[in-house]
Amino acid sequence: MNTVVLEHYQRCWFIRCFERAIAKQASAGNVPGLVHLSTGSEVADVLLGHWVDAERDHVTGSHRSHGLALACGANPIAVAKEILGREGGLSDGLAGTQHLLAPEAGFLTSNGIVGAQVPLAAGAALSAKAAAIDGTGVAVFGDGAANQGAVLETMNLAVALKLPLLFVLYNNGMAQTTAATDATAGNFCDRARSFDLAAWSADSASYDACSNAVQKAVAHTRTEGPAFLEITVTRDHGHYYGEERNGGFEHSQAIDEFGEWLVASGVPEKSLSAARQTAKNDAEAAIAEAASAPLASPEILKPWIQSTGGAGG
Repeated sequence: MNTVVLEHYQRCWFIRCFERAIAKQASAGNVPGLVHLSTGSEVADVLLGHWVDAERDHVTGSHRSHGLALACGANPIAVAKEILGREGGLSDGLAGTQHLLAPEAGFLTSNGIVGAQVPLAAGAALSAKAAAIDGTGVAVFGDGAANQGAVLETMNLAVALKLPLLFVLYNNGMAQTTAATDATAGNFCDRARSFDLAAWSADSASYDACSNAVQKAVAHTRTEGPAFLEITVTRDHGHYYGEERNGGFEHSQAIDEFGEWLVASGVPEKSLSAARQTAKNDAEAAIAEAASAPLASPEILKPWIQSTGGAGG
């Protein structure tokens, strides 16, 4: 078994444990505003982070993007500080949980407006094409955002301009509180193909099949043109943390099945247990360090305001 695969398992658990530690901070009142956990999409996040190239690709995500940013390689302590509103965060703690920016890791931005990250990824794809740098834009969005006009317009534009843009739809079957089956007619992949996009679907509960699908979609986007990938994930907690129906952190379908597949492939259970413990320790250490940092202050903006002559200057 390739050691990279075991590292992926550990990274999935790191994201899981990171979110559990963030949830504890939220319960203690230490997270400004609502926090939308990415629990359930860990395998999809890690595989996307693996197959995209931080030096030439740009990923955009939704309001539920902690795991995606971490999987792309964003600094965990800086991510945690941003979520907790602390100095030293990705945006010095002023942007918060829904607006994570780590372009140095290939994670261009997440966005609190449903579907707004998709045209931003198209801009990154257009820039890559114009600069001839063999890079791609990767827009990650949910089944709820799939019906937004800006998303559909961007699909059309991507094909018309032959942009290296990959649309990645995380289908967890629930848009806030509305089931996807109640809000969407037809099949997402069929819809994408109607725009002349190459389209695939995969289930994150099958690590191997999902990895192959992500690799194929990224490669197609890089060499052939725009593509669409639907990945089935779960939403293991509520729309925001605190709304859920007693969602736990110990088990997640995709990660559990990933672990079972590893054991069936010959990886000792003790190796998985060690990976889980390391992930837990690293995640809790990152959150603890972030929580000890000073709270962010608008004073941070003073040098910028002075240099521009004021916010309206």
